[in-house]
Amino acid sequence: MPLIVVSALGPDANQAQIWSGEIIRRTNERKQLPHARPAASVPRSEHRVLADAGHGWLHEERQDAVLQAIKDLLDS
Repeated sequence: MPLIVVSALGPDANQAQIWSGEIIRRTNERKQLPHARPAASVPRSEHRVLADAGHGWLHEERQDAVLQAIKDLLDS
C-alpha cells in the first residue's frame, strides 16, 4: 500500500514564543530524516515537505496539500 508522509516544517507560532529561530531551524532539520524513513521503507511512497505550514495547524494552513495527498493515495 502506498504511503504519503507530509512534514510541516514551516513557522509555528507556539514554538516561536518559547524557542529562538536557531532552535526551530535545527529542530526542523532533525525532523526531516525520521519523517522520510517511513516513506522510504514502503514501495510507491513519498515524503512531502511543506515549508509554509506549522506542525500544529498543517490541516488548516495547507488544506490543499492534505487533500491532494489523500486524493493521490486514492488515485494510486
